[in-house]
Amino acid sequence: MATDNNCAVIGSGLFGILAVRELTRRGNVVDWYSSDPEPGGIWQPMPWGKTRESTELVNPGWCIAPEFRTKPSVTVQEFRALLRSWSDERADLQRRRFRTPVEGVVEHDSYVGVTSPHGEIPYGFVVIATGHYGTPRIPGEWTGDNCYHASTLQDLSRIQPRQSVLVIGGGQSGVEVCEEIIEERPDVRLSWCTGRRVRLISRLSPLAMLGTCVRYSTRGEAPRGFVITKNPATVPARCTIMPTRVLQVDGERVEFSDGSVEKYDHIIAATGYASPVGLDFPAPGRGRTKGMRLSPRGRIVALNYDGDGCGGASMSCARKQAVATARLLAGLNGRKPAA
Repeated sequence: MATDNNCAVIGSGLFGILAVRELTRRGNVVDWYSSDPEPGGIWQPMPWGKTRESTELVNPGWCIAPEFRTKPSVTVQEFRALLRSWSDERADLQRRRFRTPVEGVVEHDSYVGVTSPHGEIPYGFVVIATGHYGTPRIPGEWTGDNCYHASTLQDLSRIQPRQSVLVIGGGQSGVEVCEEIIEERPDVRLSWCTGRRVRLISRLSPLAMLGTCVRYSTRGEAPRGFVITKNPATVPARCTIMPTRVLQVDGERVEFSDGSVEKYDHIIAATGYASPVGLDFPAPGRGRTKGMRLSPRGRIVALNYDGDGCGGASMSCARKQAVATARLLAGLNGRKPAA
């Protein structure tokens, strides 16, 4: 049967990496589960990850990591390398079970059973850090081979010169796809359906730097009306911005909530993701820090819990939740928590 210091972490994104880092820094041996081939989560290269190679992170020096303190922005390649270095710090205390999907997590009186295609293994403590990025979300009524999710657009080879393109989704992913198309396909007719009026701001503006690090509730629509761009003048000059909603996609034909109907050669949905399923986490109450919840017996902790997450403060929350997780395991073992 499992001992209390026998622990597992499920998920290999930012929250999973930092949880493994904090647990192993305190001498715990961790079984690390992930369906991906390597750590990184959404920051891995496509198709495993979901972050475009053109992505840059705003970095006011105190938000991302001390390693980038003097850099105003950080490329996805730099951030990916940092995550890799964190995940490899105590590889001697990790038993990586990558390319191993978890099929179930069940809390019993004295242990937690984690089931994978290789069977069930008992643990004294389990961390669930599977994030919010599961199946790409495209409304079921949208049809047509020319309608696809932004996460499947690994490059722009399918978009030909002088074609028309509609990007749907007024968030950060939507504007990044638009910027990439403008840069690499300047001759296409590009439209961006935002669903609401958005304010485009420079990634180096004080509002952008503050917005990437402050906390805000993620219940319902996030209270922000701005989108960060590399150059706020470029997208409006080269792209038709449509503050309306899409009602129906039928092949090339798109019907909007303002009553207009247009046709497009390509329809790219930057419409988010459906959270992963299969991990039925019983969480009647909140955990000890924001975005973190505990199971009734305290043997399962869920990080970045869906609906109670950290928004733009994900790095700050990930650090705090990882430290709190290590303290929880120490408390479960009856040890004095490490400083």
